[in-house]
Amino acid sequence: MKKVFTLAAAFALFASTQAFAIFGLGAHYVMNTGSLGSKIGDVDLGTTNTFGRNITVNQESASGLQGLGFKLWIDFLPLVDIEGTLNVAATRYRTSLTIPTGLNSDTTIWLNYTPDAPYSMIFGDASPIFGVVNGDLSVTYPFDLPIIRPYIGAGISYFASIPVVNNDFAGKMLTQDLILALTSNDPDAASRIGDALTETLEKESYTSGVGGHLIAGLRLKAPIIPAAIYANGKYYFGGNTNSQFTQGFVLEVGGGFAL
Repeated sequence: MKKVFTLAAAFALFASTQAFAIFGLGAHYVMNTGSLGSKIGDVDLGTTNTFGRNITVNQESASGLQGLGFKLWIDFLPLVDIEGTLNVAATRYRTSLTIPTGLNSDTTIWLNYTPDAPYSMIFGDASPIFGVVNGDLSVTYPFDLPIIRPYIGAGISYFASIPVVNNDFAGKMLTQDLILALTSNDPDAASRIGDALTETLEKESYTSGVGGHLIAGLRLKAPIIPAAIYANGKYYFGGNTNSQFTQGFVLEVGGGFAL
């Protein structure tokens, strides 16, 4: 038993002296330069038409998604490295309802709600948010240099994105009773519409799909120290995120344990 322990300790010491890691586990900051396009449109109220006009939804644009990610990487395979990544990134945007309250008068209500975890931990009670979750499996080719390990590669990605609160979404959210409360200036209408927004978001499914990505980055690991820092740039293609979202360049910067 003592011999096995000695061999294991010697192996760990040898591994920790390398400029590359046998494996690593880290966390990182995510910046996605993608953008969410704006959309203005009327809500389809069916047979209901308030004061000869429909309720109009103005969903504004947003960009610069930010969030957190986690990465597991393996360096000991011949020729290539493998890494798996899970990223969650989101941004706020604003959506308002323009509601006819008379023949020549309108009222504007801004939509706010409390999102579910993990977004509630980042944003709290806020305007609607748009978020993208992606899981990546990458195969990279490394270039061994002292301490620094640059690499390039490609992989597959799974995407899931939150529904966008636009006029199509509002048509699913607004009941006849809520429309009546809005158009009659009911003082409880604003809080009721926040509840309706939350309920509809919980019922609506994520948009999801599979695509791919290109990756270039580097890891920095000093000998002896069982830790590494890394930076990745990724370009995504394909997938099935919301049609209003244009995917951009993604940056990952972080670090963690590396043996």
